Amino acid sequence: MGAFDALNSLRNVGRALHAWMVPEQTSVPEAWKVFDDSGQVTDTEIAERLLTAGRQVARFARLHKCTAAAEFLKGWEAAPVNPGGE
Repeated sequence: MGAFDALNSLRNVGRALHAWMVPEQTSVPEAWKVFDDSGQVTDTEIAERLLTAGRQVARFARLHKCTAAAEFLKGWEAAPVNPGGE
């Protein structure tokens, strides 16, 4: 559970720094038991969780690089503050 708590704490730090956080997160308890000598995952459930998290990272990276997303973010950041939101 320590790794899970650490991931949640890092997410909070990332959000405070206005970082983009991917929805998926995966911890690998006792990782030394899950990977073989060649670095392959031996547990199929953990392998699928890692692939899912990796796919999310790839999607967010593509969005971040996408011109349309960049233009949207520029407009978002330049928008006036919502006076009713405070």
